[in-house]
Amino acid sequence: MTLRTYEMDDPVSSVMTKGILYIDSKKALDEAIQIMSDFDVGSLVVAEKNDAVGILTSKDIIKVIAKGKELKSIKAKDIMQGPLIRISGYETISSALLKMKEQKINHLIVVDGEKIIGMINPLNLLI
Repeated sequence: MTLRTYEMDDPVSSVMTKGILYIDSKKALDEAIQIMSDFDVGSLVVAEKNDAVGILTSKDIIKVIAKGKELKSIKAKDIMQGPLIRISGYETISSALLKMKEQKINHLIVVDGEKIIGMINPLNLLI
């Protein structure tokens, strides 16, 4: 793994992950796990009627597995984190880190106006 060179006042859009994966809020967790495995990602944006309403992470799914619950009976909307916290792609990396710390979250949805253009998490700063 190589460390990326960036400045704290660089825009979020310069380090964000593009190509967000979505799952319908009514889909079961076993389908979410399959998507996450197929695409080697740790989170999915949860959508409802073409609107992003939350985020589902591998950490959320692990908690369900640890409780011994049946994955096919639990829907993405049942354990998603929401509402989504958004940040403009023009805001700085330092703003994003501060927002994540204040909100106690690891993912921010990056937007250009109302359009989702990516996602950022602390790992984006390492790769």
